[in-house]
Amino acid sequence: MLGEQHRRIGDLVADIPGLLRPEDELKLYELAQQTAGPIFEIGTYRGRSATIMALGAKAGQGALLISVDVDPKAQRAAAAALAAAGVADNVLLVRGSAAAALRVLPGLAPRLTFVDGDHSADGVRSDVAALERAIPNGGLLLFHDFVDPRNDNPDIEDIGVKAGIADSWVARECDLIGEYGVCGLFRRREGGEVGAGPPVIDARWRDSLRMQYLQRLRWPAARAARGFLRRFGQSDS
Repeated sequence: MLGEQHRRIGDLVADIPGLLRPEDELKLYELAQQTAGPIFEIGTYRGRSATIMALGAKAGQGALLISVDVDPKAQRAAAAALAAAGVADNVLLVRGSAAAALRVLPGLAPRLTFVDGDHSADGVRSDVAALERAIPNGGLLLFHDFVDPRNDNPDIEDIGVKAGIADSWVARECDLIGEYGVCGLFRRREGGEVGAGPPVIDARWRDSLRMQYLQRLRWPAARAARGFLRRFGQSDS
């Protein structure tokens, strides 16, 4: 049951800048509440949609939200908004493109993805290409501005969501299951790779030089030497 918070979600995030319609907000909350996660968002901006989804997730199954954006100023504002809403602990903000985020989070298989970054055709193509190996069968993709009439105007280059999806794996392997506000919701019916486990973040480059040496050289060399000695001892026996 969605409840009172769902009905009031627009009021709860009214002070956070954003370009969502009320129908978009209600659907984001609903989807986040109902998914086991993880949730992946492309385009944090000031955190309006992230706060909505984090509140929905907290009211539902507690899904982790990972939100990516290239703008550090916007992400600082989003972090403050999430903290004010009491949901910062269940959100990971990643600075960079979707492709970069997925490279540092190998194995991530989001059950819900909100695509709200660069709305141009080329921007959407880039994000969709990065997502191809990450979205599992049954995974949901919600594209912002999918039904915006500006998609059909060739003179408006900033809005090309439909063109960015056309001829992509989304068009081939997903079903459009609904339109809400200006958003289009797709479900993947085929393709996708089975996740090999939880995402792994390589943070070794932030360690001290000594610890990097131990992790990258000394410890691997010692393991290799032990393996060689075991094989050598077995061959002599």
